[in-house]
Amino acid sequence: MAAPLWRQTGNPTVAENRTKFRTPTILRFASDSFMDEFHNLLSTEPQRLSEYVAAPETWNAPPNEPIPAPQKSGLQLTLTRARNLAVQRLQARGSRVIGASSASTSSDGRRILKLYQPVHQRYYMVTTCLVCRMLGLPDRKIDAGAQEKASFVLRMLQPHSTADKIAPDPRDCDEFALVNKQWQRVNDPETLPDGEERHTLSPAAYVEDDLRRRRLLVGLIPVGDRERLLQAVQPNPAGAGPLPPPVDSRQMLLKTQVIGPLKNLEDVADRAFAAIQAPDPTKDPTLVKLTDDQETAREKSVPNILRSANDQIQQVSWYVLLDLNNYFKTYLNDLWQAIQNGDGSSLNSTLAPIWHTLSGITYSGMTMVTALKKALAASDLLESVKTAFQTVTADGSDGTAGWPAFRFPFYTVDSAGKHGLTGLSTPDDRAAFEKQITDAVKAIASIAANPFPPRVVAQANANPQGPVWFAVRCVLERPNCAALTPPLVSEPTVAFQLAAYFDSDAPARPIRIGLPIDTTPGGLRKFDKNTAFVMSDTLCGQVSKMGGMSFGDLIMSVLPFPFHKDLDSGGGQPCGNGISAGMICSFSIPIITIVALILLIIFVKLLDIIFFWMPFFQICLPLPKFSAKES
Repeated sequence: MAAPLWRQTGNPTVAENRTKFRTPTILRFASDSFMDEFHNLLSTEPQRLSEYVAAPETWNAPPNEPIPAPQKSGLQLTLTRARNLAVQRLQARGSRVIGASSASTSSDGRRILKLYQPVHQRYYMVTTCLVCRMLGLPDRKIDAGAQEKASFVLRMLQPHSTADKIAPDPRDCDEFALVNKQWQRVNDPETLPDGEERHTLSPAAYVEDDLRRRRLLVGLIPVGDRERLLQAVQPNPAGAGPLPPPVDSRQMLLKTQVIGPLKNLEDVADRAFAAIQAPDPTKDPTLVKLTDDQETAREKSVPNILRSANDQIQQVSWYVLLDLNNYFKTYLNDLWQAIQNGDGSSLNSTLAPIWHTLSGITYSGMTMVTALKKALAASDLLESVKTAFQTVTADGSDGTAGWPAFRFPFYTVDSAGKHGLTGLSTPDDRAAFEKQITDAVKAIASIAANPFPPRVVAQANANPQGPVWFAVRCVLERPNCAALTPPLVSEPTVAFQLAAYFDSDAPARPIRIGLPIDTTPGGLRKFDKNTAFVMSDTLCGQVSKMGGMSFGDLIMSVLPFPFHKDLDSGGGQPCGNGISAGMICSFSIPIITIVALILLIIFVKLLDIIFFWMPFFQICLPLPKFSAKES
């Protein structure tokens, strides 16, 4: 415990008070200049440190903010310390002191102690004292020459019982230490496992009432590291059985580049077939039968929908073939060589099943083995093309120029439904194909020689907002004090949770975005266009094509018949009229903020049909005498 708080521990003969005396203290600050505020408090009024002890709070039930200590020095500081000493002596006698601070730690009932992030304008420091067990409890000097150092560790808690979900006792919990980015169980909480992550404790001096200089050890609790701490490999809950083995990085690459896109192509075919279906009132009474004119319009749009879907499927299929080629070349090179030679007779028993599967997947008489070979031959063409694949463009011209001549779509869709290639069309087929490949990869090398780093997003907990408890312990390491001297570990602090970035209880840092005041044409013309967007020739053509579409076109493209209206699929021609020329466009940021605000309001109101969030989204208050034009 911090020395200025010692007098609050009570009778030292009580075991509970002695434990409290040995427990580090967590201080809470609500200012970005918290370090200046802390050091100024120590130099002026250290007895007020109790006003900064962290307590449960929410944005709608904040605690009483302490009044920052005045910054004083010289004679003013000497007089302030003399007055503080006189006040404490009078209070010790039970006398009332006029003008003395009456702040005290109020009872917060049973509320969860959450530590909020710096983005919420909250900062938390753990404070403690390192003293010798001698008369007067003098400060113990840390001998850096003997490799002594003070630090603190952050321990994850797993309560033995789920009965107390508000404030579990850290001494009634299993503790886990963060070692090599993994949470490992600590059998003896008062020991320091090898490799446990430590955080620095720094000294801070202050003057006691009797003019003795004392030293505190303080450290900033890394609340902003919450996501990193939760994404570390966590202990398995009691009784949940062993943890499943991690997914091989090579299998994850196969899922990302081949198996996942195949499933997405099936979804494209399903959506296209659903879009061409006429409403059937016999199956759904809420549907209305189309009139003859509406039915005629629907039938005219069907070929465009089918052609657009099939073009998109074919375009993605080429790149899936190309990525599968690269995968085989990297991890199953013998199979890749056999595909290029067109002969799989010499493949071993591990690779032969994959060859037979590829040979059995055909489209218009072409096997997937041949398609893979053709895709590799057309790799330069596929990597350099700048336009979208379209069998027929909006103006009726041919859009296949620059694309490979062969066709191998994994799915096709027509008025009768979707049609997938035998061997890859169903989830079971894709799972079996994936298993054949991953089994062969693992048979060649059980562990990847150069595995790419695992994706952090995939390591996140299923419920990142769930309650995870932590506590802090302070540590003194003294390797040269005596032979095999273990580190000295303090008592744990109170249990606390680390608040998420979007925590409903978190205080909101005040943010004000200033929009242009004078939005008349005369006022807007004064803003400089100081923000430039650099676009390649391909992106320039796509943006130009989108410029001809309206917001209504986007809405109607996702509506069912009879309101559906197709968009002109495919990207526009690159800018430059055949010359590789991009474009640089300058915009005015103040005007962009108005556009963003208006679009935000439009989308919020549209999606309010689903989320019903308008009552909780905004509140507008009148601002008198705030005019765009000076009167």
